Amino acid sequence: MCGLIAVSGTVDSAFEVFVGLMNLQHRGQDGAGILSVDAKRPGGFQLQKGSGLVDNVFSERTFKNLKGTASLGHSRYATIGRDDPNLLQPFLDYQLGIGIGHNGNIVNFYHLRQDLFLESKLQSDSELILRLLGNHLADKELNADNVFDSIKKCMSVLVGSYAVAGVTKDGDIFGFRDPNGIRPLVYGKKQTEDGEQAFCLASESVALNFLGYEEVGEIAAGEAIFIDKKGKVDRQVLRQQSFAPCMFEWVYFARVESQMSGTPVYDARFSLGFLLADRVLEEGVEADVVVPVPETSRIAAVALAETLGLPFRELLIKNRYVNRTFILDGQQSRQEAIRRKLFPIASEFEGKSCLIVDDSIVRGNTAKQIVKLVRQAGAREVILVSSCPQIAHPCYYGIDFPHAEELAAHNRTDAEIAAELGCDKVIFQTVEGLQSALKQKSLCTGCLTGNYPTSIESGKSFGKERQKDRELSPSRKDS
Repeated sequence: MCGLIAVSGTVDSAFEVFVGLMNLQHRGQDGAGILSVDAKRPGGFQLQKGSGLVDNVFSERTFKNLKGTASLGHSRYATIGRDDPNLLQPFLDYQLGIGIGHNGNIVNFYHLRQDLFLESKLQSDSELILRLLGNHLADKELNADNVFDSIKKCMSVLVGSYAVAGVTKDGDIFGFRDPNGIRPLVYGKKQTEDGEQAFCLASESVALNFLGYEEVGEIAAGEAIFIDKKGKVDRQVLRQQSFAPCMFEWVYFARVESQMSGTPVYDARFSLGFLLADRVLEEGVEADVVVPVPETSRIAAVALAETLGLPFRELLIKNRYVNRTFILDGQQSRQEAIRRKLFPIASEFEGKSCLIVDDSIVRGNTAKQIVKLVRQAGAREVILVSSCPQIAHPCYYGIDFPHAEELAAHNRTDAEIAAELGCDKVIFQTVEGLQSALKQKSLCTGCLTGNYPTSIESGKSFGKERQKDRELSPSRKDS
């Protein structure tokens, strides 16, 4: 999962990309990059990227060098490739005159690398996409027709999830989305102060809204868009197989201010909490208080408390300077971050039966630590409530749990999960409830049901190769 944004049609494009990335920081913390292009300058491209959070990578003087009316930005959450600054995006093919950023996972990356390139040096599936585009675009003019033709050929061999945004040496921007629409990409436009049209592609609508762009809509599954330097917009559906957006976008990853596929994230999370009330009543639970695990479960917890007529209390206090623990790589780093992240208000827990609401239970690291903290604070009973159903299968599409064995719900009953996590009971949302709350006719629920929108024939080897990358990375090893 990564953050993407491309802007064209304004001399402030690089700064707008920076601000957009700040609003997409939650999608990736490993590093960030901005690529700008000024067709009037020799060489055209200027690129800066670095490890860490967005505001640590770029400074005020950055924008004295990043000039031009088209820019591309990326915030990285690594799922393929090592923790290597050389793998930060955007990637640039200077000779071809194209730079791209990619959000998602190519499930057959390792097979394609072996079959097409025979190069171990090609460490990233995003690099592979750029190389494929380059192979098909070599010696051709960078216009909409040729770029679309190249993207269509790429789609015929790529298996997995991908939202891609790009920029050309001429100051055009373009984007495309995988044939199942697993990863998001939205499009907007606005009128600048000088009366010109500016355009933006981004992973989430919150970035468009913050920058003052009118959200035109989503790029459809299998669709490509090309916006030339003069503002001419071409869109074309190239290869559409289904529409299966990742349910985890609403549950966890997206900002609550965003809207995904017509459903506001806030509304979806509130509905998830409302529907959870039925599950709590079905289980015959009588609790004293509802407590959210900050931050993404707060809205569901409010809805749950209101529906059950229970007090809602913020009793797990978050250290706001600790990053999102789920997207840290490695058990040891996640567990250490959890210990630093939350602290209970002990006096409010003592002697009470507590509904602890979290957005999801993946590996169980956060849940175990929270149960331990709440029990130490004197709680009489600890019931974990998850607004997401049981995650029992690997994700191959950009969320970093490619091994079933590391999942708390894999091959376990709810009672066994509760015992593993140390709580008195665990209550999960149903798949039907999830679909109802998200208001989507179809979703990618592979990690819940084991039914995936694409072939996962390469999935097992993908998991093994991913583990090799982890082991070879000096700073990101599992304990």
